[in-house]
Amino acid sequence: MSNILNNENQKEEEPFGLGCAMEYFSEHEEVFKMIDNLKNIVHSETSVIEKAYETFTFILSQYIEQPHLIDSHIDELLQKFIDIVRNNDNPLELKHLAFKFMFVIVNVRGYKVIVRHLPHEVADFEPVLQFLESQDPDDSETWTTRYILLLWLSIIVMIPFHMSRFDGFDEKETERKTVMTRILDVIKIYAIVPDKCRDAAAYLSHKFITRYDVKEKHLHSFFDWAIQLSSANDSSVFVKYGTLACVSTILKHGKRDDLLPYTRKLLTWIINAEFKNNSGSNIQKLVYKIVQRIGLTFLRPKVTAWRYKRGNRSLAANLSAGDGSLPNTSSSTSEVEEVDEDDMEVPDEVEEVIDQLMQGLRSLDSIVRWSAAKGIGRVTGRLPKELADEVVGTVLELFSPRESDGAWHGGCLALAELGRRGLLLPDRLPQVVPVVLKALVYDEPRGYSSVGSHIRDAACYVCWSFARAYETHILKPHVEDIASTLLVVTCFDKEINCRRAASAAFQENVGRQGTFPHGIEILTTADFFSVSVRNNAYLNVSVYVAQFEEYTLPLIDHLLKRKIDHWDSGIRQLSAKALHNLTPKASEYMVETVLPTLFEKTKSIDLNSRQGAVLAIGEIIYALSKIAKGDSKNIKSVLTEDLLNKTKELIPLFRERHYFRGLGGELMKQACSDFIANCSLASLPFHHNSIVEDWLLLLNECLTYEVVNIRSAAINALPILLQEYYTDESKNEKVNELVSEYVSELLSTTNQVNRMGHALALGVLPKFILQPNLDYIIVSLIESTIITPVSQKWAESRRDAVKALTSISTTMAAEIGTDFTRDHALKLYHTFLDGLKDYTHDKRGDIGAWMREASVTGLQTLTLLVTEHLPDVLTQDLMVKILSGIAQQAVEKIDRTRALAGKVFYSFIYNNPRVPNIVYYEELSLIFPKEECDVLNWNSASITFPKFVQLITFACLYLQCDVRTDLSSLFTYLKSEIKSKGVTEIQGICETVYKIFLDHQKIDRITVPMFRFLDKLFDSGCISLIIEDKESDFMKKILKLIQMEIAGCKDIYKLIDGINVLCQFIQIKGEVCDIALVQLSILLCHRQSYVRRSTSAKLYESLLVNGDNSNIKLENLDEIMHVLSHTNWEDPVDQIKPIRNELCKLMGTRIPVPRRKEHEKA
Repeated sequence: MSNILNNENQKEEEPFGLGCAMEYFSEHEEVFKMIDNLKNIVHSETSVIEKAYETFTFILSQYIEQPHLIDSHIDELLQKFIDIVRNNDNPLELKHLAFKFMFVIVNVRGYKVIVRHLPHEVADFEPVLQFLESQDPDDSETWTTRYILLLWLSIIVMIPFHMSRFDGFDEKETERKTVMTRILDVIKIYAIVPDKCRDAAAYLSHKFITRYDVKEKHLHSFFDWAIQLSSANDSSVFVKYGTLACVSTILKHGKRDDLLPYTRKLLTWIINAEFKNNSGSNIQKLVYKIVQRIGLTFLRPKVTAWRYKRGNRSLAANLSAGDGSLPNTSSSTSEVEEVDEDDMEVPDEVEEVIDQLMQGLRSLDSIVRWSAAKGIGRVTGRLPKELADEVVGTVLELFSPRESDGAWHGGCLALAELGRRGLLLPDRLPQVVPVVLKALVYDEPRGYSSVGSHIRDAACYVCWSFARAYETHILKPHVEDIASTLLVVTCFDKEINCRRAASAAFQENVGRQGTFPHGIEILTTADFFSVSVRNNAYLNVSVYVAQFEEYTLPLIDHLLKRKIDHWDSGIRQLSAKALHNLTPKASEYMVETVLPTLFEKTKSIDLNSRQGAVLAIGEIIYALSKIAKGDSKNIKSVLTEDLLNKTKELIPLFRERHYFRGLGGELMKQACSDFIANCSLASLPFHHNSIVEDWLLLLNECLTYEVVNIRSAAINALPILLQEYYTDESKNEKVNELVSEYVSELLSTTNQVNRMGHALALGVLPKFILQPNLDYIIVSLIESTIITPVSQKWAESRRDAVKALTSISTTMAAEIGTDFTRDHALKLYHTFLDGLKDYTHDKRGDIGAWMREASVTGLQTLTLLVTEHLPDVLTQDLMVKILSGIAQQAVEKIDRTRALAGKVFYSFIYNNPRVPNIVYYEELSLIFPKEECDVLNWNSASITFPKFVQLITFACLYLQCDVRTDLSSLFTYLKSEIKSKGVTEIQGICETVYKIFLDHQKIDRITVPMFRFLDKLFDSGCISLIIEDKESDFMKKILKLIQMEIAGCKDIYKLIDGINVLCQFIQIKGEVCDIALVQLSILLCHRQSYVRRSTSAKLYESLLVNGDNSNIKLENLDEIMHVLSHTNWEDPVDQIKPIRNELCKLMGTRIPVPRRKEHEKA
């Protein structure tokens, strides 16, 4: 029903609307050349043929949405292919290739159009038939050949000559097959194959068998063949489908007089067939096609006189009806021949046909129901009025609560078909419209979801068909109900296709009926695009529609009756917000009707109903309070005393009934937290009532709940409640107790969830509570961020503590420099900077990233606030630490972390007012230009890494940067720096790498990536000047660190990374090379066979590349490499050790000696 918008995300340079459509077949010359070139490539490699085929397919597939553009060239295209096929000198492979390319054209334009353009000369008949008979039906490579030949034969067999003229022999010669028999055999062979030729064979069957000379001899036997083959127990799905497709097409295109003698037999067969119920949707669809066509064969093909015919179709006249003036309608009579009911004969079998189609409407498959609905419409169109009315009555019986959702869907489709064909008479509308309205809102829970979207979509189709079927004055009594229900679906349906379908049906009725109130105004807002986003439809479109009083109450009533207790929690929340937005449109109705109903729903045993009601009550009360404030009134003047009492007693009632326990309690706690927040925002007069204590108790209970959504709801409600009801001085003692309780729970080491909830709670406390307790709260939160043995894996609690500190700095923004002192700011900075070093891991991965991201956000928030209120805090040293810390996060592996840090780093450069003491500000502005960074994809490593790599120029900024940067960007930048600044620059970078390695010894998070980085650094050639510099001790120092790092290491993968780096030192002549070779020789006798094998393989590769530059004598290289490659290094160590020792002699290094233990020395 609803149209699908294609290519929504158009590129900016592309034109819109009709400009996107093609105007003509511009590549026709290229296509012609490709066809002519087939004979040149037919014997080429497979890849050449495939590339040509892909190019051909790509060009023509561009026209699949506008296939008519190639019509003017179809004849020439086909003629080129036909010439190839007709030429007997062409090899068979070329013909197969031509048919393969020809199928692409058929696929784009459609076989029905292409068939009309194929040549149908008598001379082609025998060659085509012989070629087809010579094909192998089981050859999967040449199925396109057989498919095109079948289509070609289907046009040739229509030649107006008797088939016996092509035999060339006497009919008495029974040993030879006639042309009729040969074609019939071809049809029977290809009708049951498992490929697409089956469809072409079905198309050929009706063209051939319905011929005047063929039907006399073979129609009866063909039906018998189809019945026998499809009914066999061992028939496959393809056999059943093919035989049914043949019968269906013959019944569709054959003459009624020719088919009538066989209809009873066919009806009996199709009704009693076993495959009707369990053979798949495609076969069932064909079954009901055959049933309906049998029914149409029984009835005369005449238009009934009783059908309803709409007269005036003028759009201007339709729209004028909206002003109350109905257009003059004239019952124009169709020129199609009509038949009186007295002349109509209805065989008894028609009743059986209709009964079968009714069963089809109940099918489990949509395509089967759709086929049956069309059949109902077609058959009913040939029945007398009384019988047709009985059919309508039977269809209406499908809309029973006892029927399945499939029956409702089928019934809607049938009503739409009957309506648009004029078979649903106006006097039936009073019975039809109510069931259609029920179908428009059909939604039945089924497990964890519901069924009904297909029914609602079909009901929209019914309303769409009504707009086209009836005169304005006929539909006018039902306009109000139909219009309001369609708008309800447009605004509040859960599914996007139903909202769009309802909008389209409403638009159709506005255009064709003209009596839908405010139709044009509503359509400008509730269009196809605006209703696509559910939030927009619920919260914005519905408000616009509700301004028209005809639709206000229906919208509210629908939310109240069907959406507040919906099975989907998201829909219940949206419904509550929608009621909030709709309250100004009908505030009295909300107070007098909606709220009392909702309070009754809070007593329901249905959890969904209770939760939705609580959410809605809070939203409506808050909306009513805003209306009262706008009118300078008190909330008491809007809400009755009874409603206030019910509001006050609601949460105690839930406690009494234990609604906060169990799994259902989770939903109720979340809903009640939102309810408390809304009641507090509404300033309900409970300031000196004990109910406030009860509300606070509930929020405190939610703070320790494991479900995140419940904690979040409580944390959102807490500051609102405290701000409204605890500002009085008499509550100071309670407030202080509350702060002490939160801090105590925060610092407890028993439960991480407790710490998380209370940390966030402390962060959202109102200013009047924070000010006297600021130092106490900040110190406690900072203490909770310190990693202890117990809280080592509690990254989430540390994250929430940092979030709380960030929130406090925002709340106290106006007091920075007074109550929020310089000392407080420095403490927060120290905590945030420490948070950037949290790399906690557990089975979930890098959970420390949450802490680092929160710290980055905290640094941004605090820095921008301090810049405005206390800029002296931001010393140059502090800014260096901040920028280097954030830069480190901007080159992390996690996209989310990297993107956040990149945006924060960029925001510091261009903040207004300018952040003070940013070192190298001008250079950073050039690296991060504002125009580019405003639209930069910060998630893309390939875009951001090249920018941050340039920071290594500024020593103070890159000392703390992680080495896991994008190496290709780094090495490219290093090479450019060496060219411009010389070896001094690379020496500084090498010292920095050494310092990072030295400072993080035995920290695998740094050292393992460092091994890989060093391996790539050696290969890059960036430090070739350092390697060649004999005075540089960088290589010795790095080698020493590598030896210390792998000493005693039991991690195999870390050892492999270390081996890769050690092999790089072979290219450095001198002491370094000897030390590396000794270390590698030790690893050749490692206790792990995998390490021994990897060491030998890597050493072999290194000697192959760098052996000439090593300390090893050139004459020994070949022998060393032979030993390395031909030794089984997985043999026991005792067998390997002599070989290793021999290698050491060949390499000219000392033989490693095992370290003696202390007691052996003694």
